[in-house]
Amino acid sequence: MMNKEIKKMNIENQIAELFRAGVANPENKLNGVVDYDFVCADIMIEMSIDILIEEMGSLEEFYKVFDSLVDIELALEAA
Repeated sequence: MMNKEIKKMNIENQIAELFRAGVANPENKLNGVVDYDFVCADIMIEMSIDILIEEMGSLEEFYKVFDSLVDIELALEAA
């Protein structure tokens, strides 16, 4: 595997870990429902937007990963 692919996997794993922590954080819930905007903001604060852009190439790439995590979380909640 190329070094660039490994680096991208590592950043995606970091995002996933912060996502899980954000979903579990009671401060990110309104009336018992996760507010994913708060979760997203927590990740951006923790990692910094500059690092996300540097590591992923653009914020659009970050949002693709974030949106897929939200989709998985919603599917698990519905199950």
